[in-house]
Amino acid sequence: MLIVSAAPETLNVDAVLSCPDSVPLDELMRFSSLTLLGVVVAAEDRFGIVITRRDIEAVAAEGTTLRSLARMVERLRERRAGIG
Repeated sequence: MLIVSAAPETLNVDAVLSCPDSVPLDELMRFSSLTLLGVVVAAEDRFGIVITRRDIEAVAAEGTTLRSLARMVERLRERRAGIG
């Protein structure tokens, strides 16, 4: 739901709700890079984590997917909690 609420436009964003988690967001919606930034802000606010440029670059390097975003957030939450 972070993706849907962070999207700059509603056109095609519903596809994100039913797509496989490995599909690059660029294939599903326009302005996926803006959506990525919206997700960063929402995740920082919701989970109290800090997402750096390096974190974003790692996610975007091979195409931003729901899976890569979820892994990034989980990894950063674990790091914040001192796990791993």
